[in-house]
Amino acid sequence: MHEFALHSQIPATRHDQVLQILAGVTASQPTATLEQTLIYRQARLADTGNSKKVPTGRQTTAQTQRLCYHKLVRDLKRPEGEKGLWTFRAEDVPLPGVQSMISRPVTEQIVGEAELERFRQGNGWYKYINQYVASPGHRFVHNNIVIRINRILSVPEGTGALEALDAPVPTLSDCKPVDPSGTYYFEACVRVEDGGNSRLVEQATTELMAFKKQVEGAIDLRVPERLALDTRVKGT
Repeated sequence: MHEFALHSQIPATRHDQVLQILAGVTASQPTATLEQTLIYRQARLADTGNSKKVPTGRQTTAQTQRLCYHKLVRDLKRPEGEKGLWTFRAEDVPLPGVQSMISRPVTEQIVGEAELERFRQGNGWYKYINQYVASPGHRFVHNNIVIRINRILSVPEGTGALEALDAPVPTLSDCKPVDPSGTYYFEACVRVEDGGNSRLVEQATTELMAFKKQVEGAIDLRVPERLALDTRVKGT
């Protein structure tokens, strides 16, 4: 899968206004979201021989593959007492030379209990690093563009230290905004299954740039420094 994305930051004072603008642009009301993300560091390179059973991220050769940070994400906006399935997410370094948007391959797939064993402590594949909660969050869908607005919350120190996968869901009232000013994170993203299909890539990028122009003056969409999104483990 390949993603094309633009980002922005929304001050807390403009959050409701931006939601109203997007409701007009998309002709729809936002869907409330609440997600928990666990961050793991690869302890060793995945064996590609088991790639059909176990998520490995980028399918590259052993000579060029680097240890990376990967994520497990789940939806917490579920009926009371029900937890969403974990989704594995591996993000490649954004491609160089693309200045108008973030362009990068990603891997996403739902993982079951057997695959989750690799993320448990003591298995030698991954080391738990940290986690965060995206809340309160809202999602819009505009044609093929998925728009997300949320506030990134840090969890209390020590959360998940024994075994993150089995730990209780963090209590939102105990979580604190990563940005003390309460700024919201904004992402507009288009995905294509085949990043090598020039027709699909052109369609996706044209649609994303048209959206940027449509909201110009109301939302400042921009491209972060690509190496700020580098998921490779340094010094390996």
